[in-house]
Amino acid sequence: MRTNYRINSGTRFEVFSQDQLEELFVSALHLLEHTGLDVQHAEGRDVLKKAGAFVEGARVRLPSYLVKRALQAAPRSFTLFARDGNLKHDVHVGPGRAHFGSGLGGPSFVDVETEERRPYVKADAPLVAKIADALPNIDFVESAGLVGDVAEFAGLFANTSKPIVARSRDSDGLAEIHKIALAEAGGQAAFERRSNYAYYIEPSSPLVGDSSALEKLVFAARHRIPLVYAPCLVAGKTAPMTAAGAITQAAAEAWLGLVLAQTIQPGLPFVMGGVLSVADAGLNLAYGAPELALMMAGLTELAHYAGLPMWQTGGCTDSKCLDEQAAIEGALSAFFSALSTGDLCHAVGYTESAATGSVFQLVMMDEAIGYSRRITRGIEVNEDTLAVEVIHHVGPNGHYLREPQTRRLFKSEFWFPNLCDRRNFEEWDTLGRTTMRDRAIARAQDILARHQPAPVKPATQKVIDKVLAKVEKPVRKTAKRARKARAH
Repeated sequence: MRTNYRINSGTRFEVFSQDQLEELFVSALHLLEHTGLDVQHAEGRDVLKKAGAFVEGARVRLPSYLVKRALQAAPRSFTLFARDGNLKHDVHVGPGRAHFGSGLGGPSFVDVETEERRPYVKADAPLVAKIADALPNIDFVESAGLVGDVAEFAGLFANTSKPIVARSRDSDGLAEIHKIALAEAGGQAAFERRSNYAYYIEPSSPLVGDSSALEKLVFAARHRIPLVYAPCLVAGKTAPMTAAGAITQAAAEAWLGLVLAQTIQPGLPFVMGGVLSVADAGLNLAYGAPELALMMAGLTELAHYAGLPMWQTGGCTDSKCLDEQAAIEGALSAFFSALSTGDLCHAVGYTESAATGSVFQLVMMDEAIGYSRRITRGIEVNEDTLAVEVIHHVGPNGHYLREPQTRRLFKSEFWFPNLCDRRNFEEWDTLGRTTMRDRAIARAQDILARHQPAPVKPATQKVIDKVLAKVEKPVRKTAKRARKARAH
């Protein structure tokens, strides 16, 4: 029997020492208590004031005890459930687990058929969901584009059983999204037991709780919808130039949302967020920069130190196409997200600094995530894996091909690629000399042609149809008026 025997459960890396994390933690608390944030939501200010915050006009300062109480109330672990009950698609958020999902995306999209960049449209959401549903290393789903109304969520929800991280322009859109989720779950009580989506909110920086963000937060908290609250900071533009300063500010901004959410609904699942990087030449946030991976890892450590799950970023690129830059930047950022165990890592499939979503990048990064997960799984050391008896049995000049251990562990010990080519040159040449780009595009198109996601319940489809009809009615009226105006 061993005593005081330490086991490493996987491969990890650390940016900060415990002393440094304490310093960051205290600095964020100091900012909240002495500088505060401008809260542009009257109801939010009232809730915080009643809880003990100092309120002067729009400025809200949070005493440290309020923040610490909220941190204690928020769960470190929770589960987002597959809508169809598929246990393999449940996402168990908790220490040591890194989960990956497609990004929220921007205004553009790489067309699956033409491979050309074009505006993102509502019809793209089902394509993204179907591909994400089929990829083994994509755990949750976002739209990879920017529409922002309930049609986006409906297109995702009907085409994947994996949990969704949703967003909308306003709380009215969130209310419509929630109707669809409740129909599938079987009502509010059933949803609270088995939440099938989380909701994403991005407040303004620096140090602002804007009205739109907090209006959605209040609705989500009152309806017990798991929350992702993620300020997006650009070092040198909307945050200090230093990584430590940006991390401190991001924590303060996120914890304002945490305190409000936990005051309204103690125990609500709350994922602390923050997308941090440096500016490119056009002062936009750079998604392929090494500073993104470094700052995200540092903020993840601070979130975990404070006892919260973290919204991470990885698998993304500043490249405009599926090329070597996209592979390098995407794979490295995914790898460091896995190493730092970001709980929910989004942005997989982002290209062009988050302006364009690409399912081809998503497919290629699924491979990179699988590769990363094999490394972060680490090396297990026990009597079986040490294989002393097996080595003794084979002896000098033998081989292990016929050993029972080889047959038993072959598939679990080795990582097998879906896209990376390990054939010899002659085989590769005979099969058409395909590149990684060729294989990623072919796999995406094959998934769209063959994969069949689990359908939603008939009752849910009726709710989707009703909600979409309600949303599209004013659009049709506007189009009709425009046609009449052109006719005259």
